[in-house]
Amino acid sequence: MELSDVITPRVNTSTALGQALISMFKSVEAELVLEYAETGAVKIIVFGGCAVHLYTSHRVSTDVDAEVYEANVPKSLHLQTMLAEVPEQFIDERSGRLMELNYDLQYNTSFGPIHEDYWERSLPLAEFPTESPLHVHIASPIDIAISKLGRATDQDIGDIMALLRSGFIITTELRRLALQAIDVYVGNKEPPTSVLDNILQNYLEITDDEAP
Repeated sequence: MELSDVITPRVNTSTALGQALISMFKSVEAELVLEYAETGAVKIIVFGGCAVHLYTSHRVSTDVDAEVYEANVPKSLHLQTMLAEVPEQFIDERSGRLMELNYDLQYNTSFGPIHEDYWERSLPLAEFPTESPLHVHIASPIDIAISKLGRATDQDIGDIMALLRSGFIITTELRRLALQAIDVYVGNKEPPTSVLDNILQNYLEITDDEAP
């Protein structure tokens, strides 16, 4: 995919899962407002399956993988514990099943390769405006893809392929940024590099086959 072909990433929070995610973070925003927390006192960035869903809707996730940055927040406010205590229920539109969205207290961006500029590329959710004490961002498609190269389960690879098919990622840019992230990754660098090569090779073969 050439630079001129890339589609500007956009998120869709109108789905049941998207609304459950918003509701989960709105409860924290309300607590921060009560504590008179200053603008942007807490910043949250969402990775994982929920973020993939907001971009592609290709699957539903019931875990929120996110990182929280706090500044000038009362220690009595245990925000992550608060997020994890009350799961958000929603109806999966495809299956009609009642699902529970849970905040994952164990998630950490160091679990896989991560590019140092991921916050700058992230997309802010309009539901949490600049004047809010809580700013919620969704990691960019390319940074989500890079973060999934470490574990690289079948689901992770499926997520990366869905993000590539969305048109939000330039393959050459994914390779460049992923290799930069892998270079400073504290784990074994060979597996994520091999996963990256295989994914790009498979994706390019598929798109070549689909070309007229």
